[in-house]
Amino acid sequence: MTSIHDDLPHPVPAFAQLRYKENYFFILIAPESDAFGVFHLNHEPGHDRARYTANLEVAGQSIRYANITPFPTDFEHQRRIGDGALSLHFAEPHRRFELALKTDEVDLTLAFTARRATFDYAACRTVGNPAPSFQEVMTLGLNLPYNHQQQALDAQGRIRFADGQERAIGGSGYRDHSWVMRSDSGGLTHNWCGLNFPGRSFGIKTISTTHRPGFVAKEGYVVDSDGPRALRRIEVRTEGEMADGLCARLIHEVEDVFGARYTIESDIAGRFAHVPLVSEAPTGKASFHIVENFCPLRLIETGERGEGLVEIGRSSTLGGPYS
Repeated sequence: MTSIHDDLPHPVPAFAQLRYKENYFFILIAPESDAFGVFHLNHEPGHDRARYTANLEVAGQSIRYANITPFPTDFEHQRRIGDGALSLHFAEPHRRFELALKTDEVDLTLAFTARRATFDYAACRTVGNPAPSFQEVMTLGLNLPYNHQQQALDAQGRIRFADGQERAIGGSGYRDHSWVMRSDSGGLTHNWCGLNFPGRSFGIKTISTTHRPGFVAKEGYVVDSDGPRALRRIEVRTEGEMADGLCARLIHEVEDVFGARYTIESDIAGRFAHVPLVSEAPTGKASFHIVENFCPLRLIETGERGEGLVEIGRSSTLGGPYS
């Protein structure tokens, strides 16, 4: 039956907000060097744009870089990408990545090398995880492409400031690489973490969206000397609340595919540093606010200490940006 309202302009469906993008995301966590940073190289061919950003805190100095260019004419299978100021060289895929940021403010070079093997989140789909997948939630159940990989890294490099001061950098980090259909602005809340310990590393992510509130996707992995393996159970809880609206502690209780259990405490209140992230160019009436928290970690079962990046995001519909 044709209704009266069917003859009028229609509401925009949620899938109209989806977009294809290929992201490279590198994290620097170097407490002993007092250096922390996130580097984001985001390519959106459907919008004919690429966005390159760097947010760093080094020796108490804030460094911010952002630029938008047209989508690269040469992109497929290139060994070097970037806009000239921020550049990424795939020196040895899965083993060594050379990143540089050269502006009037800083001259930074970093070599990220494999700390652990790359994990492909496609492995999460066959381990009996009762939670929905990111592909199911982020692509609205349309079975659109959603490919994501993550790798724990070590980092070594050097930074020189405009006043001539230099300092060496040494620490850990991780990288994300995704080529997906998704719209980050459709998120409601999320936690996205890379957690490094001397003996193992974890990647854990959860998200709920504005179009399916209460439907929480959960995926993750652990990698150690035995190799990478998916998590089949992920529970996340928070403790306390800080003045900026973030939790004081984030607790992950997880179980891998073989039944080994881990409890990880991320000390948000005791974070080494934090920086903002704009994951995509803002569109529409909703926006998504993200804080990158560089945190000390504790593995409860063993007492092992580590360091990690805890990314926390929420929609403006829940009360506006974090501080």
